[in-house]
Amino acid sequence: MFVNSEEFNEPTSRQWAMGADTRPKNALVDGRGRVLAYSQTGGMISPARHELHRGTILYRFASGSAELSKAVTGGWWVAKAEFEQLTRFAQAHGVHVAMAARHLCCVPPEWSDMGLLMRVRVQDPLLAYRGLGNRVVVPKDDGYGPVRMEPHNNLASRRLYQLFIPGLQERADRTPERVLPGALLVERTWKLDSADTNRGWIYVPGLFDEQD
Repeated sequence: MFVNSEEFNEPTSRQWAMGADTRPKNALVDGRGRVLAYSQTGGMISPARHELHRGTILYRFASGSAELSKAVTGGWWVAKAEFEQLTRFAQAHGVHVAMAARHLCCVPPEWSDMGLLMRVRVQDPLLAYRGLGNRVVVPKDDGYGPVRMEPHNNLASRRLYQLFIPGLQERADRTPERVLPGALLVERTWKLDSADTNRGWIYVPGLFDEQD
Protein backbone atom coordinates (compact mmCIF):
# COMPACT_ATOMS: atom_id res chain seq x y z
CA MET A 1 0.00 0.00 0.00
CA PHE A 2 1.53 3.29 -1.12
CA VAL A 3 0.10 6.28 0.74
CA ASN A 4 0.27 8.57 -2.31
CA SER A 5 -1.09 6.11 -4.90
CA GLU A 6 -4.04 8.36 -5.69
CA GLU A 7 -1.85 11.38 -6.39
CA PHE A 8 0.68 9.34 -8.35
CA ASN A 9 -2.05 7.98 -10.64
CA GLU A 10 -3.33 11.44 -11.51
CA PRO A 11 -2.50 12.15 -15.20
CA THR A 12 -0.94 15.50 -14.29
CA SER A 13 1.63 13.98 -11.92
CA ARG A 14 3.77 12.60 -14.74
CA GLN A 15 3.50 15.92 -16.56
CA TRP A 16 4.83 17.70 -13.46
CA ALA A 17 7.70 15.22 -13.30
CA MET A 18 8.52 16.17 -16.89
CA GLY A 19 8.61 19.87 -15.97
CA ALA A 20 5.26 20.85 -17.46
CA ASP A 21 3.46 23.90 -16.07
CA THR A 22 -0.16 22.70 -16.02
CA ARG A 23 -1.62 25.84 -14.52
CA PRO A 24 -4.52 26.98 -16.75
CA LYS A 25 -3.33 30.60 -16.82
CA ASN A 26 -0.03 29.56 -18.42
CA ALA A 27 -1.42 27.08 -20.96
CA LEU A 28 -1.24 27.60 -24.72
CA VAL A 29 -4.85 27.65 -25.94
CA ASP A 30 -6.65 28.00 -29.27
CA GLY A 31 -9.33 30.54 -30.16
CA ARG A 32 -11.95 28.51 -28.33
CA GLY A 33 -9.93 28.29 -25.14
CA ARG A 34 -8.98 24.66 -25.60
CA VAL A 35 -5.56 23.71 -24.21
CA LEU A 36 -3.09 22.93 -26.98
CA ALA A 37 0.05 22.54 -24.90
CA TYR A 38 1.73 23.42 -21.63
CA SER A 39 5.07 25.16 -21.29
CA GLN A 40 7.83 22.85 -20.19
CA THR A 41 11.32 23.35 -18.82
CA GLY A 42 13.49 21.22 -16.62
CA GLY A 43 11.93 18.13 -15.15
CA MET A 44 12.92 14.61 -16.10
CA ILE A 45 13.52 12.68 -19.28
CA SER A 46 11.22 9.63 -19.48
CA PRO A 47 10.25 9.51 -15.78
CA ALA A 48 9.69 5.96 -14.56
CA ARG A 49 7.71 4.58 -11.64
CA HIS A 50 9.89 4.06 -8.58
CA GLU A 51 9.03 2.63 -5.17
CA LEU A 52 10.35 4.22 -2.00
CA HIS A 53 10.30 1.72 0.85
CA ARG A 54 10.42 2.18 4.58
CA GLY A 55 13.84 3.33 5.79
CA THR A 56 14.89 4.96 2.52
CA ILE A 57 16.93 8.15 3.08
CA LEU A 58 16.18 11.16 0.88
CA TYR A 59 17.70 14.63 0.58
CA ARG A 60 16.25 17.89 -0.68
CA PHE A 61 17.51 21.43 -1.24
CA ALA A 62 14.91 24.15 -0.69
CA SER A 63 14.71 27.91 -0.37
CA GLY A 64 16.43 29.24 2.74
CA SER A 65 13.45 31.50 3.47
CA ALA A 66 10.92 28.65 3.39
CA GLU A 67 9.40 27.33 6.60
CA LEU A 68 10.32 23.71 7.18
CA SER A 69 6.66 22.72 7.13
CA LYS A 70 6.47 24.08 3.56
CA ALA A 71 9.94 23.11 2.34
CA VAL A 72 9.47 19.44 3.18
CA THR A 73 6.35 19.26 1.00
CA GLY A 74 8.26 19.96 -2.21
CA GLY A 75 8.19 17.22 -4.81
CA TRP A 76 11.86 17.11 -5.87
CA TRP A 77 14.36 14.90 -4.00
CA VAL A 78 17.47 12.80 -4.46
CA ALA A 79 18.23 9.46 -2.87
CA LYS A 80 21.26 8.85 -0.63
CA ALA A 81 23.44 7.42 -3.41
CA GLU A 82 22.80 10.46 -5.59
CA PHE A 83 23.49 12.85 -2.72
CA GLU A 84 26.82 11.12 -2.17
CA GLN A 85 27.48 11.58 -5.88
CA LEU A 86 26.85 15.31 -5.43
CA THR A 87 29.30 15.50 -2.53
CA ARG A 88 31.99 13.69 -4.54
CA PHE A 89 31.50 16.09 -7.44
CA ALA A 90 31.67 19.08 -5.08
CA GLN A 91 34.89 17.85 -3.51
CA ALA A 92 36.48 17.07 -6.88
CA HIS A 93 35.73 20.55 -8.26
CA GLY A 94 36.12 22.60 -5.08
CA VAL A 95 32.53 23.88 -5.03
CA HIS A 96 29.72 23.85 -2.48
CA VAL A 97 27.49 20.77 -2.56
CA ALA A 98 24.56 23.06 -3.42
CA MET A 99 26.50 24.32 -6.44
CA ALA A 100 27.11 20.72 -7.45
CA ALA A 101 23.34 20.18 -7.24
CA ARG A 102 22.73 23.27 -9.37
CA HIS A 103 25.01 21.92 -12.07
CA LEU A 104 24.04 18.24 -12.07
CA CYS A 105 20.31 18.80 -11.43
CA CYS A 106 20.04 21.96 -13.59
CA VAL A 107 18.69 24.34 -10.92
CA PRO A 108 19.27 28.02 -11.83
CA PRO A 109 19.41 30.64 -9.05
CA GLU A 110 16.12 32.08 -10.34
CA TRP A 111 14.37 28.98 -9.07
CA SER A 112 15.87 28.71 -5.56
CA ASP A 113 18.71 30.00 -3.41
CA MET A 114 19.06 26.42 -2.08
CA GLY A 115 19.60 27.81 1.40
CA LEU A 116 18.08 24.82 3.20
CA LEU A 117 19.18 21.19 3.01
CA MET A 118 17.10 18.49 4.65
CA ARG A 119 17.42 14.77 5.17
CA VAL A 120 14.32 12.66 5.68
CA ARG A 121 13.56 8.99 6.21
CA VAL A 122 10.65 7.25 4.49
CA GLN A 123 8.30 5.88 7.13
CA ASP A 124 5.53 4.51 4.90
CA PRO A 125 5.94 3.38 1.27
CA LEU A 126 5.67 6.07 -1.39
CA LEU A 127 5.52 6.09 -5.16
CA ALA A 128 7.82 8.45 -7.03
CA TYR A 129 9.00 9.19 -10.53
CA ARG A 130 12.70 8.63 -11.17
CA GLY A 131 14.64 9.95 -14.12
CA LEU A 132 17.55 11.92 -15.49
CA GLY A 133 17.32 15.70 -15.58
CA ASN A 134 16.23 17.51 -18.73
CA ARG A 135 17.40 20.83 -20.13
CA VAL A 136 16.28 24.07 -18.52
CA VAL A 137 15.42 27.31 -20.30
CA VAL A 138 15.24 30.44 -18.11
CA PRO A 139 13.60 33.54 -19.64
CA LYS A 140 15.68 36.69 -19.17
CA ASP A 141 14.84 40.33 -19.90
CA ASP A 142 18.44 41.57 -20.20
CA GLY A 143 18.40 41.58 -24.00
CA TYR A 144 20.60 38.48 -24.34
CA GLY A 145 17.77 35.99 -24.71
CA PRO A 146 16.93 33.02 -22.47
CA VAL A 147 19.57 31.14 -20.52
CA ARG A 148 19.87 27.43 -21.28
CA MET A 149 21.22 24.77 -18.96
CA GLU A 150 22.03 21.40 -20.46
CA PRO A 151 22.36 18.19 -18.42
CA HIS A 152 25.46 16.06 -18.95
CA ASN A 153 23.76 12.68 -19.04
CA ASN A 154 26.36 11.38 -21.47
CA LEU A 155 29.02 11.45 -18.72
CA ALA A 156 28.75 8.78 -16.04
CA SER A 157 30.16 11.05 -13.31
CA ARG A 158 27.46 13.66 -13.99
CA ARG A 159 24.51 11.41 -14.79
CA LEU A 160 22.33 11.97 -11.74
CA TYR A 161 18.88 10.50 -11.18
CA GLN A 162 16.30 12.67 -9.49
CA LEU A 163 13.02 11.81 -7.76
CA PHE A 164 9.66 13.53 -7.99
CA ILE A 165 7.13 12.50 -5.32
CA PRO A 166 3.54 13.51 -6.16
CA GLY A 167 1.10 14.35 -3.41
CA LEU A 168 3.26 15.77 -0.67
CA GLN A 169 2.02 19.33 -0.99
CA GLU A 170 -1.63 18.44 -1.46
CA ARG A 171 -1.81 16.27 1.66
CA ALA A 172 0.83 17.78 3.91
CA ASP A 173 0.34 17.48 7.65
CA ARG A 174 0.55 20.71 9.65
CA THR A 175 3.43 19.57 11.86
CA PRO A 176 6.89 20.29 10.39
CA GLU A 177 8.25 16.85 11.30
CA ARG A 178 5.92 14.86 9.07
CA VAL A 179 4.17 15.01 5.73
CA LEU A 180 1.57 12.58 4.40
CA PRO A 181 1.15 11.64 8.06
CA GLY A 182 3.60 8.84 8.77
CA ALA A 183 5.24 8.89 5.33
CA LEU A 184 8.31 11.12 5.77
CA LEU A 185 10.23 11.88 8.94
CA VAL A 186 12.64 14.82 8.98
CA GLU A 187 15.88 13.64 10.56
CA ARG A 188 18.09 16.67 10.13
CA THR A 189 18.26 20.08 8.45
CA TRP A 190 21.13 22.39 7.55
CA LYS A 191 20.91 26.15 6.94
CA LEU A 192 23.21 27.10 4.07
CA ASP A 193 24.68 30.52 3.34
CA SER A 194 23.38 31.75 -0.03
CA ALA A 195 26.78 33.36 -0.65
CA ASP A 196 28.23 29.84 -0.63
CA THR A 197 25.42 28.14 -2.54
CA ASN A 198 25.81 30.66 -5.38
CA ARG A 199 29.56 31.22 -5.18
CA GLY A 200 31.15 30.99 -8.62
CA TRP A 201 27.83 30.86 -10.46
CA ILE A 202 28.01 32.49 -13.87
CA TYR A 203 26.02 31.91 -17.03
CA VAL A 204 28.91 30.77 -19.22
CA PRO A 205 28.68 27.61 -21.37
CA GLY A 206 31.35 25.06 -20.64
CA LEU A 207 31.49 25.26 -16.84
CA PHE A 208 33.02 21.99 -15.53
CA ASP A 209 33.66 20.87 -19.13
CA GLU A 210 36.63 18.63 -18.45
CA GLN A 211 35.87 15.03 -19.35
CA ASP A 212 36.05 13.19 -16.05
